Amino acid sequence: MNPSPPLTFVTFYMDVTDQTMASIHRTTSTITVTEPHQYIQTMFASARRFHPDCRAVVLSDQATRFPPRADIDIIRYDLDPQQPMLSRSSAWLAYLRAARGHTVFLDSDLLISGDLSHIFAADFAVALTYRAGDSKWPINAGVNFAHGDNLAAAADFHQIWLREFRAAHLNQSVWGGDQDTLRELFAAVDFGRDDSFDWRLGEIDIRFLPCARYNFSTSYKHEMNGYYPDALVLHFKGKRKPYMFPYWRKHIRPTANDDGRL
Repeated sequence: MNPSPPLTFVTFYMDVTDQTMASIHRTTSTITVTEPHQYIQTMFASARRFHPDCRAVVLSDQATRFPPRADIDIIRYDLDPQQPMLSRSSAWLAYLRAARGHTVFLDSDLLISGDLSHIFAADFAVALTYRAGDSKWPINAGVNFAHGDNLAAAADFHQIWLREFRAAHLNQSVWGGDQDTLRELFAAVDFGRDDSFDWRLGEIDIRFLPCARYNFSTSYKHEMNGYYPDALVLHFKGKRKPYMFPYWRKHIRPTANDDGRL
């Protein structure tokens, strides 16, 4: 049997203005990330902990500066820093149009805590993570997958997603419009379940994965200080961010010499 090809983990980051950040804070409880590069580097370190041959990629605009690292590729596009969520969706689509191999798109405020290669044993174009009981945003866009054997179809889906985002939720291009669009694209799906399952959007094969295992956050908005061995991806979103580095140091980092703040 041939070994699984290496995965590519892709995150998105660009600097935004104080005005844009203030607009984000008016719509979400998230706190300001004061060490964005440390979050990115630690997230990628957790991916390498279980996927040592993986590629790490950051998608960004033309202006954002990053500390030089030989193990992280920066790919830049012409993006609008005043529309961060729309820009992220645009960057994902641009990346997929030139991509090769299995791709995992993820936010930077999360940790990988297990091998994810088994996900790609299924046949799909795009895999999305869902949470039962959330009527506002049943699908969390912070973790999603593109199958390396179906990248053209994955790009087609992202093009539909971006088109509908622009058409219906351009006024939420700073925050939330992408997830509102997902809710509407999959309004016919019953998310009152807790397993992995398949769906077709037109001719595109979509796989849904439960957030409880593949995009886990606690139900407590301010705390994520336990141990969560059943989750393969942990998302320290919003005010859970302060718990990310301690979790890395205590439960995931490979050596005692690594302080988790690479």
